[in-house]
Amino acid sequence: VRASTRLTHRDPRAETAALAVAEAAAWIVRRGAGGGAEGEAQSEPSQVGSDDGVIQWVRVSEDPEWVAVCTALECALIRGDAVTDFAASLGLTRGVTGYAYHTVPVALYAWLRHRGDFQTTLVAAIRCGGDTDTVAAIAGALAGCEVAEQGIPARWRHGLWDWPRSPRLLNRLAEQLAATDGLPVRWFWPGVLARNVFFLAVVLFHGFRRLFPPY
Repeated sequence: VRASTRLTHRDPRAETAALAVAEAAAWIVRRGAGGGAEGEAQSEPSQVGSDDGVIQWVRVSEDPEWVAVCTALECALIRGDAVTDFAASLGLTRGVTGYAYHTVPVALYAWLRHRGDFQTTLVAAIRCGGDTDTVAAIAGALAGCEVAEQGIPARWRHGLWDWPRSPRLLNRLAEQLAATDGLPVRWFWPGVLARNVFFLAVVLFHGFRRLFPPY
């Protein structure tokens, strides 16, 4: 985790946040992932106990700011606060910022607050506004790790289109990562260049379009 984090972030707080996500994923695996079913939701908010992982996240760092945020997360879970209310308690009423001590706690809280319900987890994270792609990516990764593929709405899975990195390729990659032989997954990677050129054209079109009425 530290090695991958330091490729892009030198701030130790980024490492702390990344380690917290890793600890959460490890905790899911230890408890047994994939138990959720599509449309299945947890009706009551998660009750935090000594084995529920929040204590472990606090121990990731002794940074007072991180400890304070995790304590606030634990208290909000016990109260059953909405994800937007938890974000507001961190001063994020106008949206979640890109600061690691904002994005990760909100993502963790969205996952814990709506454990077992992939769709509600993502919707709740996105409703906080701000850096929604980062928050939803983290929350969705944790929720997906727990509910597995069958817990993700079918219309979302079937609506994916990002050639050449298709859902089939992602499944093959996941299977190979879990295997012991470590053989590479072969795919048509030059297609990414064509894909990127296409999306660059789309982005430029929308950018220039905003220069003209009615914008």
